[in-house]
Amino acid sequence: MAKMFGKIFGDAPKTAETPNAFTIKIDPAKFGLSVIPQTAVHIQLESLKQKLTKLSSNVENNLMLSIRAATKKNVELAASAFKFDEEYIQKGKFEVEYLTLSYVTFQNLDDENRKAVANARMILKELERIAQFALNIADKTGYVQFANVQDLHKDEYGLKPMGDITAEMIKKAVEAFVSGNSKHASETLVMLKEIDDLYLKAVAKIKSSVNDQNIVNLTGILSILDHVKASADISCSIASNFC
Repeated sequence: MAKMFGKIFGDAPKTAETPNAFTIKIDPAKFGLSVIPQTAVHIQLESLKQKLTKLSSNVENNLMLSIRAATKKNVELAASAFKFDEEYIQKGKFEVEYLTLSYVTFQNLDDENRKAVANARMILKELERIAQFALNIADKTGYVQFANVQDLHKDEYGLKPMGDITAEMIKKAVEAFVSGNSKHASETLVMLKEIDDLYLKAVAKIKSSVNDQNIVNLTGILSILDHVKASADISCSIASNFC
């Protein structure tokens, strides 16, 4: 019977090597979780917001790093995006998840503070999506070819400005929550028009030049464009909660 299931599902790996999913070096016991806050609630939540801001900054940076790696066909830079995600983003997500989940479930917060924690959890989940998009972009590095790889600040599809604008949108969207300043949220929504214009222009250029010889390359570039556009859309989704 065991042999039969082995043939159907594949034999279990015959190695004790630790998979990458379990290499995050972090100790949740150091997070200071408690049923009753050990400091004033507003101080506890301020610390949480600082950690969320740091996570957001790391996600922004890795998105821009991945775009640069792909547009310049720099596989070493792309590999560093995965390393950065493992070393900093994964750890940041781990901590913010534990803090928000513990606070909202086990602490007797008032409605206002409970809503703040719920918003932090919402932002965390959206940042997780953007962080994955960054890795998806980095994954395309070996499969796409841009015309201006020798020029640090140019690419023929406007991905560099799209990345810069999107990173700023992520920053503003999270800052709208952290600072309570709705102006940042409104600015994020306005900036989406720039992204839409760049995206549509790039897609039109791809469609006008595609043929059977370049369709694989252009599909990869289109995928990168879609990931950046999706990241901008997510930023607006975050911001829309704080206008």
